[in-house]
Order: sequence, then structure tokens, then C-alpha cells
Amino acid sequence: MITKENSVLLLATRFTDRGDWTVDQQFIPQTGSSYLLAHGIGTPLGKDAFTTFDIPEEGDYTLWVRTKNWTRPWSDGPTPGIFRVLLDGEADGTVFGTGETDAWYWQKGSVRHFGKGAHTAALRDLTGFDGRCDALLLTLDAAAPGDSLEEYRALRRSLLGEETPADKGHFDFVVVGGGIAGICAALSAARLGARVALVHDRYILGGNNSSEVRLGLGGMINLPPYGSLGYMLNEIGPERGGNARGAHYYEDERKMRVVLAEKNITLFPGYSVVGAERNGDRVVSVTAMEVAGQTLIRISGDVFSDCTGDGNLAALAGAESLSGREARSEFGESLAPETRDSLHMGGTIGWYCEVRNTPCSFPDSFDWGLPLGELTVEPVHRSTGAWEVGMHYDSVADAEKTRDYGMYVAYSTFSYCKNRYSAKEDWECTHLIWVSHVLGRRETRRVRGEYVLRQQDILKKIPHEDGTASLSWNIDLHFPRTDNSRNFPGDEWLSESRTTPVDPYPIPLRCFCAKGIENLMMAGRTISVTHVAFGSTHAPRTSGMVGEVVGMAAWLCIRDGILPRDIPASRMEELRALMRRGTGRTDVQYNQFYTLIDNTAKQIESI
Repeated sequence: MITKENSVLLLATRFTDRGDWTVDQQFIPQTGSSYLLAHGIGTPLGKDAFTTFDIPEEGDYTLWVRTKNWTRPWSDGPTPGIFRVLLDGEADGTVFGTGETDAWYWQKGSVRHFGKGAHTAALRDLTGFDGRCDALLLTLDAAAPGDSLEEYRALRRSLLGEETPADKGHFDFVVVGGGIAGICAALSAARLGARVALVHDRYILGGNNSSEVRLGLGGMINLPPYGSLGYMLNEIGPERGGNARGAHYYEDERKMRVVLAEKNITLFPGYSVVGAERNGDRVVSVTAMEVAGQTLIRISGDVFSDCTGDGNLAALAGAESLSGREARSEFGESLAPETRDSLHMGGTIGWYCEVRNTPCSFPDSFDWGLPLGELTVEPVHRSTGAWEVGMHYDSVADAEKTRDYGMYVAYSTFSYCKNRYSAKEDWECTHLIWVSHVLGRRETRRVRGEYVLRQQDILKKIPHEDGTASLSWNIDLHFPRTDNSRNFPGDEWLSESRTTPVDPYPIPLRCFCAKGIENLMMAGRTISVTHVAFGSTHAPRTSGMVGEVVGMAAWLCIRDGILPRDIPASRMEELRALMRRGTGRTDVQYNQFYTLIDNTAKQIESI
């Protein structure tokens, strides 16, 4: 039996020096922890991850490494995501990341004699192609550790112990998710006087509009009858649009500067919410894990908002969610399919390359990459919004697979153009500059609210007494591109958009109030809409205006001790007054004029 007395568990993200490895925290619900990723874009990392550890008892220890063969879902060939483990400076004989399964698993290394006391461990990347390591286990026990998520969590508890979360206090308003919607919700409530906790699972704010994902802002702001809604986007939004551009385009520092300037906001960057405590029909606290050290904190509050984009907080709190495409009969939508299915808008991995004066090489992906040919390759120099993956995958359970496929397509495309394309001489001096390892998600969970927005509400502009911000993005529904679907059925990576024009329409406050959980609100991609309506509500500037309204509503609830669902009946006129006034600054030079159109790539950009 594996116990603390005969085993040592080393979490990779807790290594003393992570070297050039990257902490990847996107998939904690699916993997059980954050992990280290060798994201070198095809060039082996220069600096190993390194740590020291203590052996409790002298003996012959078996090395196990929790890792993953990330290309296995699409290729039986040798994976490029490989690395070695060095113990006391000596490389173990096993190359890790080469398993026959496409799930996380414990890969066995060698047996080595260790004396009691201090030793060292290091991770050495071999390729720069996203090898990954979650943990090292050294054990005297002959049994193999279990691969399932439940077994892994039990092993962690056994070897690392149960941790009591550090109490970070009570706040009026707890916002989970620091993308555009979450930033605006937090700023809005804070400026009205609420004490706000903003919990974000990354160290950079902005979500899809950050330098980590690099999707541009889309959607109109400052629309009647509440023309002041949107000035907050002018404070935090970058001055330029475009997808997959240089990091400076996205002006991360602008977002961070504005948030840190608000005295009523306490920011918790790098914390992923992993638990929610309820008392009856109310959320009372959240538990969050610091993604590198993997330590826990607890934050309690009066009102909560899920701005995660994926509905993570709502799911942890037990809220009902919507996913996939509803059948036409469910909501009477003519744009819905005849029968319900699981197709949804996918995610995007951004990438771009540049032509420089010097030639360069790139590894040939023939043995493991996407089987591209002259008629199926897309020989472009950057991804667009149409580079969309995972439309047939489970948007939550297969989140890591979706991200990995996006990287797989990017690497395969560039490699084909460099090494096998009929016009490869044109690519001789083309360098792959950036490939995101952070998935730009579109549609995952939509949380069911007190009202579900439908196609009819949008196209007929059905009036609602609790109407709030006016939204303007066309009903923009994405489908696998026909030729791409024919060549890569189920694993498409290009989409086509079918749009239905709309006039600006108001969205009801009830779409932001979770059904069955009295003090939980939503802003951003998680709001209560059908799949068809989501085609119009998912634009980032739209998310920002919704976030601003949610912050106002939260403040009214906090001030008067009421529930969000009570506002339409008792506080709607006050909310209207707040929306007319807005909480964004009007003394900042206006810069949100651009639209998200890019004709420099083969396909125009879309959100």
C-alpha cells in the first residue's frame, strides 16, 4: 500500500524552480490539478524544472510519472510531447509521455536506490512540443498507482494530507472570472460602494481578450436607451482589434491598472475556484486553489457572479445548465435544428508566423501530425476566428482535448508548409512566432436563469419590463466548414458562419439570475440563453455591458438586502437610473471605434 511512510509525491507545479516550463491551470476540473507544460513551439526548453525533496527511508524506490500522450487521440505515431526525469542529476532511462492511452496515466520509470535524506529531481524537455508532467511518485510499494481521477485525488489526500483553506474574509460581492465580463461586473459594483472580491484563474486579466488568447473585441456599445453602458469598455479595452496579433495589441496592463486602482476590489489572481458551499438555496462561500502552489483559500460573500465563461461556479453550486443545440420544438426557434444534438461552437487556438530575413527549419510532423495534403492544407500566416476546434467534442469533459487539437492543427499546418508544401520555398524564411496554449473558448455551459432568451426575443425585439443593455451582434452561428468536415469528419478545425441580421434589442435582467440559486448571477458567455440566442450574445463587448449591469444589480441587492430576482418588481426604476448614468468613466479618450474585420488573412476574422 502506498503511504506517507514509504512514498514521496512531488507535484510538478510546486518545484522550487520551474525553469522554462509553463504552469497550465485550464483543466483542473478534468485533471485534478494544474501541471507543467513544455510549451516551446517546437524548440526544446532551455532550462529544466528543478526541485529538492526528502526520502523518508532508505530503499529501492520505483519512479512513477503522471503524464499524458497528448497526440494519441489523432495519431498512433511517436508523440512529440516527451521529456526525461533526472534524479540526483542522472537521467532516468524512460522517455515519458509515450503511453498507449489518450488519458492521464502513471507511467513507470526505473527502480533506484535512495538513501534517507535530501535528493534532487528535474524535468528535462526533449522537443518543445508540449510534453506535460503533473507529478512524480517515488515509492517502495510494488503496487501501481491508479490512473482514474478519483484514485489520483485519494492518493493526493493520503500523501499530502487534507488542507484547511485559508480564510480570506467576507465580501459583499464575489466575482469569479476576470475576463471582460468579470472585470466590468467587479468595477461596476465597486464604484457604487460594494466590497468586491475578483477571483481569476490566471495572472493576466482579460480572458479571451488577453495576450494569452488574443481574440479581439466585437459588438457595439453605448447604445440607446442606455447610452452610457459601455464607457467601461473604453477604459479597459485595447485601442486596436484583430485576432492572433502581437501581445501588445491586447494591452493587458490597461485592464490590470484599472482594476488595481479600485480601492473596493480585492484581486485574487491565479486562483481557480474548485468548490462552492451552499446554505439552502444560497451560495455562502467558494474555495479556490492557487494554481502554482496548489494551496487553498476560502472566500465568503453575500452575492456571487459566475463570469467564468464555462459556468464553473454555477456547476459547483449545483445550478442547472444548458448545452448543445436545443430542438426547434423546445423554444419554437426556426433557426434551431429539428432534433436536439450536442453540436456547439468550438474553441480557437491562436497562432501566427512572420517572414524574416533569415531561413529557419521546423520539425517535420509527418510521423505524428495531421494528415494534410495540397488540397486540405490552409497555407496562411495566422489563425482567424474560423480556425475552430472541438465542435463535436464534449465542451467541458473534452476541454483539454479541444485545446490540444488546436495546437495539433497549428503545428501540423506550419510543418507541412515548411517541409512538404509544393510552394515550400516561399516558406523558407517564415518563422512560427506564437502558438497559444490557452484555449479561446466560445460555448460551453449556459446557466439556466429565471428567463431563457430565445431567437424570437431577438428578432421580434420582444419588450421586457426588466430589459437592460441593448445588444447588437448578429445571430452568428458557427458550423463545421463543409469541405473540412468531409476531409476530417468529427475532427474539423475550420468553421463557417451563418448570420442573421438583428437590430439592437434589450436583454432581460432575469437572464443574469440563476434559477434555483437565489444569490447567484451570471455575466458573459454563461448567461441564460438558447444556443441560437447565444449566437448573438457571446461577443466580448456585449459581455462587458452585461457585466456592468450585473454589478449594478448586485449593488442594489447588497444595499437593500434583496435578491437579484426581486429587482424587476421592486427596484427596476433604480436600476434603469443606474444604467442611464453608467459606471464607466467619460473623461477617458474614446478609442472603441474599430470593428473586427481583417482582410489580411485568407478568411475574415470573427468572434
